[in-house]
Amino acid sequence: MKLTRFLLILLFLGTLAGCSSDKPLGRLYRNVNARFNGYFLAYTKMEEVEARLAAANVNDYNRVLDILPPLDTTVLKTLAPNLDEVIKRASFPIARHPKSRWIDDCYVLIGKARYYQGEDAEAMKTFRFVQTTSPDRHARHEAMIWMMRLYLRQKDYDSFTSLSEQFRKERMNEDNGRELLLTRAQLASLQNNLPLVIENLEQAIPFARKRDQESRLRFILGQLYQATNQDAKAYEQFATVLKKRPPYELGFYANLSLAQVTELKDATDQTKVKNFLQKLAQDEKNKEYTDKIYYDLAKLELRQKEYPEALKLLRQSTATSTTNSIQKAYSYLLAGQIYYENLQQYGLAQAYYDSTLQYLPPTTLGYEELADRRTVLTAFTQQLEIIRSEDSLQVLGQLNPTERAQRVAQQINREQEQQAAAALAAANAPAGLTQQTATLPIGGAGTQGSTWYFDNPVALGSARNDFLRTWGDRPLQDNWRRSTAISGATPLTAGIVTSTGVDSSALAAAVVQKQQDYLAAIPVTPEQRQASDKRIEEALFTLGNIYQQRLREPQRAAQTFQKLLERFPASPHASEAYYSLYVLSQSLQQTEKATEYARALKERFPTSKYSKLIDQPDFLRTYSAENLAAHALYDSAYVLYEDEKYPETLAVLASLSQKYPQNDIQDQIAFLQALVVGRTQPAVTFRAAMEQFIIRYPESPLQSKARDFMNLYLRYETGELAKAPVASAPIVPKEEIPTYKAEQSLPHSFVIVHTGDSVALRQLTTAFGTYNARFHPKKQLKLEPVPFGNDTTLLLIQALPDFKAAQQYAKLQTTRNSPLANLKGSNFATFVITDANLALLRKLGDLAEYLAFFEKNYQ
Repeated sequence: MKLTRFLLILLFLGTLAGCSSDKPLGRLYRNVNARFNGYFLAYTKMEEVEARLAAANVNDYNRVLDILPPLDTTVLKTLAPNLDEVIKRASFPIARHPKSRWIDDCYVLIGKARYYQGEDAEAMKTFRFVQTTSPDRHARHEAMIWMMRLYLRQKDYDSFTSLSEQFRKERMNEDNGRELLLTRAQLASLQNNLPLVIENLEQAIPFARKRDQESRLRFILGQLYQATNQDAKAYEQFATVLKKRPPYELGFYANLSLAQVTELKDATDQTKVKNFLQKLAQDEKNKEYTDKIYYDLAKLELRQKEYPEALKLLRQSTATSTTNSIQKAYSYLLAGQIYYENLQQYGLAQAYYDSTLQYLPPTTLGYEELADRRTVLTAFTQQLEIIRSEDSLQVLGQLNPTERAQRVAQQINREQEQQAAAALAAANAPAGLTQQTATLPIGGAGTQGSTWYFDNPVALGSARNDFLRTWGDRPLQDNWRRSTAISGATPLTAGIVTSTGVDSSALAAAVVQKQQDYLAAIPVTPEQRQASDKRIEEALFTLGNIYQQRLREPQRAAQTFQKLLERFPASPHASEAYYSLYVLSQSLQQTEKATEYARALKERFPTSKYSKLIDQPDFLRTYSAENLAAHALYDSAYVLYEDEKYPETLAVLASLSQKYPQNDIQDQIAFLQALVVGRTQPAVTFRAAMEQFIIRYPESPLQSKARDFMNLYLRYETGELAKAPVASAPIVPKEEIPTYKAEQSLPHSFVIVHTGDSVALRQLTTAFGTYNARFHPKKQLKLEPVPFGNDTTLLLIQALPDFKAAQQYAKLQTTRNSPLANLKGSNFATFVITDANLALLRKLGDLAEYLAFFEKNYQ
């Protein structure tokens, strides 16, 4: 009845509107028709789309939840017809009632539909049209907020910040104000600026209209308080979430988080929290969350530094984690962190990180850092295993052949016993249980010396017996599982297996082959022992560097380098090992030891670059720049030699040696000088020059060419050759003239060219140190001022992994958070550069040339 009355009224209004389109009744008709026949239907459909997107979102409660959840492209594909319907419904008022006051709202809905469809360009056009033409400030504000979200998706943070600044003097309604604050909070979250995220969330929550949205935002705020060690505020937020009667999953995780931030004043408080979590684990409704409960119990034990108990609970977490692979990854990760950071058992840590990366999605925040740590730990364990195995083999190599064979036989017997025990345990395992074959089951030990299945006679024999127990001893034939084929099979009997037989002939042959392989690996001859020593030497050097540079273990690094020098005093790495010991002693404030290592380095290796580094900390950078210049001069000298301009060649070589005495091509310079002697002086003088070269540069790659000349001269002296040898052979392939190269995959530095006041430079350096620690803590960026010209300094911020990362960092320096935003009264320029290009820039000293190259190849 009501609908009939409404339709009659609408028909009446339509009749009037047809006669008076510009009168009040006509405008009322247009607005009513546009609202209910267009905008309302499109808005309802859009709400349905957004509700389905929210329902499809999978939350990872082990990290701070996303303020604006990422869009699932798979779900969006299924929603494509709904989004098309939104565009269709919203387009109706635009086409039929272009003067309606709902037109701008319809355009915003169309822009949102394009946004969800991934049509960024069309969405931006639509939002920008509303921003520039709409008389309705609320519609303009909503369009601008969605433009900001587009910039977020495109990682255009400069445009985002510029648009955000336009709201500073705008008056907004509550809905738009809330969405603006949430959008700003999302950018701050991406930049890891937790204080700014908290600030925006605290302002946005009072304007949350829906109870579930408020609960989610308060939960995120609690997570942020917890991450910034504000447990009392976090407790308040989680408790408020529970009062709001949130969805079950959110309420469950709020309970867990509440337990994590509860103040543990004494053992009684700890017991209460443990009992609370155990009660949650026993509740049938929480069965699918049991792995998470054990994980949180482990974190509780970790707070009390009870590492064995924490690891035990993590084993329970992974054992009960059957469907949630993400949670299993976090349990492995926490175990790896305990072994890495607390127990310093790097071998076990490597195995847990390896397992973590098998389960953790590659898109997870911090995945690259975990992969890098896994790589470091893998290299670490490899070096340890090389040292252990080579030392053991060398001990065996010192035994007489009979005792050596006995030791190998004993080792093989032990391996067979372990394999047989494992096979027996597997055969007696309850049905349905499977062996986990990840790198290292949590709490277990890795398999040592595992081989391919079909190379393992014990595994083959065990598999054959399993087959016989199940199917009987049957001939090879097709369709062997049919009932007619098994009617005469041996009846099956249940019970515990007490032994697993193997094919004795196959086993004997495998044992003999294994014994031969083991004996062949034992270093017996001097050459084998020397090769084994070399492997140990390289492993010790690599291990020392890993301890020093990656694991940050100065004492263990020092012990490793000392062991290297004790065992291999003539090692080619000795000079670098002494320098590392010098640096490590300084870091440990062991002044006497540092002085001792510096003295030993200078005495044993007076010309080494590491000796130079002690007195000249900037030696390597200068050394690199000088080498580039030396190579350029050498190329010029070689061109003069080819043009038979011998006096000029010698002049350039003399200038090169005088200007850059520490260059790394001294052998090439000496060889070219000898060739000039061969072209300008008697053969006997040429021979003397080559002899001198061979004596002075025994390790030079040009030795073979020098000896060829010597052999030719000997043949000339004996009369075999009628003419003395002429020095006309090319030396080495001609090097290219150094030029800038656009190598975007290499690490880059962000450079600030600062001219003038040194006090301002110090202030800027301090400001960037604070900025990097706050906004980029995980990148571990370093600051280094480098003199450039009379009144100019290059402030390097390094090292960013590639050009893309450097470019993103450079873009962030245009925002108001950057220290450059507050830099007044100073002349500066910025760019990014690789180490090689930086060395060439310092050598050439032409900043304009590099900036032109930068603009051409990078912009």
